[in-house]
Amino acid sequence: MKISLTKKIFIAFLFSFSAFICFSCQGVIYDNIRKEVKLEDGNIAGDISAIVRFKDKYYLANGGIYYKHKSWNFYGSWLPCVSPAGQVLKLAADNNYLYALVGISAENLKDGTNVGINRQLYYSADGVSWALVTGIGNGGSIVYNKYSIVYTYLLCTNSIKEANRSAYFILNDGTKGLTNKAYKLNGATATEMELGTANAGTKPFSNASIVSRSCVYCNGNVYFFNSNGSTTNETNSSDATMFYYGHGAFLLWGGETTTTTGLLCADTIQSLGITADYILIGTSSGMHHKVLSSKVPGATVNFTTNAAATMSGAYVVLSILVTNPELNELQTSIYASQVYTGNGSSNSAQFDHVGLWAYYPTRGNWNRE
Repeated sequence: MKISLTKKIFIAFLFSFSAFICFSCQGVIYDNIRKEVKLEDGNIAGDISAIVRFKDKYYLANGGIYYKHKSWNFYGSWLPCVSPAGQVLKLAADNNYLYALVGISAENLKDGTNVGINRQLYYSADGVSWALVTGIGNGGSIVYNKYSIVYTYLLCTNSIKEANRSAYFILNDGTKGLTNKAYKLNGATATEMELGTANAGTKPFSNASIVSRSCVYCNGNVYFFNSNGSTTNETNSSDATMFYYGHGAFLLWGGETTTTTGLLCADTIQSLGITADYILIGTSSGMHHKVLSSKVPGATVNFTTNAAATMSGAYVVLSILVTNPELNELQTSIYASQVYTGNGSSNSAQFDHVGLWAYYPTRGNWNRE
């Protein structure tokens, strides 16, 4: 039986289209294979919500505290640090002190589980000796309210220049706003601040509110944001003239240039980092980056490194720290931490991928720390 010319063309089209799909899929697979690297042992695991600058070192908390000198840009250089008793939840720093928010638990003898009983705020002038911030709560201890959740947030500007570093503490003990407070920290003392508006608007605020989750220093001012993700274009040689922050899945910015609409990202923004040519965006579904042109974010482009494979959509990227923002992305060391939600079984997440990752120009890829 003869096949009409139309059918022959249609069949040829199907074969061509199938081959195109096949080759396209193989291209993606081969591209990911080319970017696979042998993983280092993951020594810094856990939920790391911030990587902070204190004096000439970097510090992080993952239940305990680790640090490294800012010039130690190589694998295996993080060292354990003396920490207060309890579960160290988060760190912050100003130009003189490092602060640690600690969760204290006790065993519930009735059901054999550990339950939170209070949170404590500590400070240290050297990252070794710790004392309570007596100006907070009951001598530095915030007792849990058994009738409602106690919310505590520790945040800082995390500026490169030490003089621009400041730290803050937000307290909301769930008593219908009666004891909602915001403090600026200074060692053992804490100065109560006038609370700013608590709405979830898209603009930055000059006063902290009970929903402030991050802050930056720019052009002589501290700006507070309702998002966990914020950063500036400050470098080791120049002051910040622009700030960038998240509002849900939208990336916004202000300073020299201000946006009114922002850019939509892949998911809720959790962390941000700046290089000379890209802005790195940690979201609730992996890390992405957008081109920077005249300090303004633009299109999202693919990574040339293995960043998309290591910090994929299966993970929440909680923190990003760029060591030398004046350099291009491939020229500077970068740290990022990630976790996954749930048990990870439904989204291909791996438990041993949770924790701290680093990019070093000398090895040209992302790997576990």
